[in-house]
Amino acid sequence: MKLFVTLSYFHSKIGPLIYCSFPEKALDAQLMRKIANLMDHPLDEGFFNYNFEDLNSMNYYFEIYSGWARGGRQMLMLSVIVNQIVTKEREKNVLSWFIEFIEKLQSNEEVYKAFYMYEKQKYDEKEQKNIEENEKLVKSWLKEIHWASLEEFRDKSEEEKIASIFKDKEIFDTHEKLSKGAIAYDDFQKWFNENFKQSLFDGVIKKFIDNQFVLITEIIYEKHILLLKEVKAIRMPPKSLIEHFDESPKISDLVVHKVKNVFDKYIPTKEDSFQLFQFIADPKIYNVLSKLRTGPILKNTLPNLISENAFTSLLEILKILKNHEIIDEFKYKKEIFVVLIADIQITTSFPEYLRK
Repeated sequence: MKLFVTLSYFHSKIGPLIYCSFPEKALDAQLMRKIANLMDHPLDEGFFNYNFEDLNSMNYYFEIYSGWARGGRQMLMLSVIVNQIVTKEREKNVLSWFIEFIEKLQSNEEVYKAFYMYEKQKYDEKEQKNIEENEKLVKSWLKEIHWASLEEFRDKSEEEKIASIFKDKEIFDTHEKLSKGAIAYDDFQKWFNENFKQSLFDGVIKKFIDNQFVLITEIIYEKHILLLKEVKAIRMPPKSLIEHFDESPKISDLVVHKVKNVFDKYIPTKEDSFQLFQFIADPKIYNVLSKLRTGPILKNTLPNLISENAFTSLLEILKILKNHEIIDEFKYKKEIFVVLIADIQITTSFPEYLRK
């Protein structure tokens, strides 16, 4: 996958330039010129799309206050460039990140100084420091968009795709209802409308049909709906942990009892299953879980696995997973490790009522 995030600005003497981009130094000079030159066209503030051969770009042209620019305005353009199809849903998400970024810039009265890095020698020592600090700030915000874009456009695993469907209460409860056996379509629709908003019904049915979870057919001259695929989220002892223990028996002694304690008392429940779907569907949590599946990780390295913005919620994520007995911590050679003590497995099978 090719994916770039750029911030362009209008230099008073040179014209439009790429201010910074992520991944850093990944753009070739020709593409950099093409992106920056979009600002040479008459633009109204707002969102627009543009194609560069096999690359699709989403862009937002805007202006911020500048105490140093001619006319008191600094012209800027945010861009996400990717070699994938841009759906309406993805475009909506990118637009929300753009708006958040722009609001941060527009609410900071000195952030315009970030765009004078290349000529900071003209200013006194105090202003040079302000320029450097604001540049660091702008780049950290742009990096957030890069992290979010990578998460949005990367290929999701099969378990993530399923969890993203079953994280919704109406989907989860509908599946539970249908897992009991075939039900007359009219009776099912009545049950659904009594428990959820009527406007959701068509969307839920479409999701089930599109993912081949159900079959709608006639049984004795009456339309029925049948579940074809039973989906479950359950806890499993981590496979990688066992492999890691074979290599490090000392760690095994410290951790194996934690895993045993979880599964000695584990009883699958509807509530727990729904919670597990929530964990797999959350990109930040899933990212941490997928790394922990390879074995224990030093706690102080976990912030590197998520975006800088998500770092503020990392401790909360670890607390939630620990409270739900998904992870735990242990000390080994004066260092704290985070370990997966219960992996999450999403399974699909032929419904039990049909097997009977």
